[in-house]
Amino acid sequence: MLNQQIKLSTRFTLALLASRLVLFLIFQALIALIAHSWHTSERYWLLTATLTNMISILLLFFLFRLDGKNFRHLFKIETTHLKKDIIIFLMLAIFSVALVLAPGYFLSLLLWNDPNVPTEMLFGTIESWLAYILLIAFPLTIAFAELGTYFGYIMPQLKKQLKVKWLSVLLPVIFLSLQHCTLPFIPDFNFIVYRAFVFLPFAALIGISIYYRPSLFPYFAVLHGVMDFGTAYLFLLEIE
Repeated sequence: MLNQQIKLSTRFTLALLASRLVLFLIFQALIALIAHSWHTSERYWLLTATLTNMISILLLFFLFRLDGKNFRHLFKIETTHLKKDIIIFLMLAIFSVALVLAPGYFLSLLLWNDPNVPTEMLFGTIESWLAYILLIAFPLTIAFAELGTYFGYIMPQLKKQLKVKWLSVLLPVIFLSLQHCTLPFIPDFNFIVYRAFVFLPFAALIGISIYYRPSLFPYFAVLHGVMDFGTAYLFLLEIE
């Protein structure tokens, strides 16, 4: 009976890996139905991400409560080695700049021979009132949802459930990167490949860092939110 529960629990955790990828697609499909156009729905990917983040946060609250824990514990700053954590994080944050910018540049050259193509495909015009709401809602919700799902919940669960421990890092890293295939889902092969791999190095840095030093989690969550504030701001530039 215990072995069966463990197997079911492992299956659930593995299924959770694809949850955000599927939710992105579902919310985009709903927007497409409302707009009567899939092409129009592609511009609202920031909205689909925010709605997905809200579902992810609610799910994390529920899952941690089942384990007798509080979701908020992930974001508690550990003061016992605060100075060392800050120094390590700052070094990793500086290094992460290259891991964020370089893959996008080289992938776009490889796939389109033009670094501007993915930006043009991603950032279209949306209603100004919605852009201002998402400027706050998107980075705020993603700071709690994305890393919390892959590295706050799934990675520790897989570490307990899988015999091959390195898979507990590899699988969340891969799926964090792959989820972007449906954010937004544009039926263009090059774009899908681009979105699948563009964040893989950055995801690996975060996953490996948190695996070996869990106390870095809240710092990376804040960094993620700040970075995506910049992403949301690009939509305002399209309006202006």
